[in-house]
Amino acid sequence: MRFYRKINSLLIVLLLFNTIIEAKESILVVGGTGRVGSEIVKILANENKDITVLSRSDNNYSRLKGLNIDYIKGDVLNDKDIERVFSAKNFSVVINALAKVGNSPNPHAVGQKHLIKWSKKTGIKHFILIGSVGAGSKQSELVSDTVWSMWKEILQEKGKAENSLINSNLPFTIIRTGIVVYDDTPPTGNAELIEDDTIVGIITRKDLAALTGECVLNSLCFNKIYHAFDASLGSAIE
Repeated sequence: MRFYRKINSLLIVLLLFNTIIEAKESILVVGGTGRVGSEIVKILANENKDITVLSRSDNNYSRLKGLNIDYIKGDVLNDKDIERVFSAKNFSVVINALAKVGNSPNPHAVGQKHLIKWSKKTGIKHFILIGSVGAGSKQSELVSDTVWSMWKEILQEKGKAENSLINSNLPFTIIRTGIVVYDDTPPTGNAELIEDDTIVGIITRKDLAALTGECVLNSLCFNKIYHAFDASLGSAIE
């Protein structure tokens, strides 16, 4: 009986230890106040994760109201800012959900370079990039002439961001989006991440956030490039 009691006690200790380790998992969400990033933060905050949101501004937290998360102000285009961010906490995961807003400088290539530099220096275990279908230096067959003329600079910089992550030797996941439904459309629950790079999918913000959360530190997602797709919403290219 004493033997079994010792085994049971050991199992309890191990379970408690694993719970503590999981609770201390620290995630930096870059662009976490944005339309996509804020939904990712909400998903992770509900999973008892230690979340820090990096934002250029300290007055744009309305989408995250009431969440038990930390905020840190910084500009990804400023290497010193990113050094300070990574010195503030020992992060396990970085999720880059950056978006270019208005007339602000394009943050994708240079910002990714700085994030990767300090991720490598501090031993990040997983780096997730929310990318775009058609990212690259040249126009993809998946991108119409109209879209390319409008978003050429952003797609080219996002292509550079992808390449720098792929070549970083960090465990990475790239989730490319086609069309994201940016209103408050509820999740369909039918979305998935597929490795078919000929698909231009349509997906809600909430479904995209859920899929991102499922990939965090999931070894099945390591070093994969996915396209987000929801069969119930169809494809942007028929």
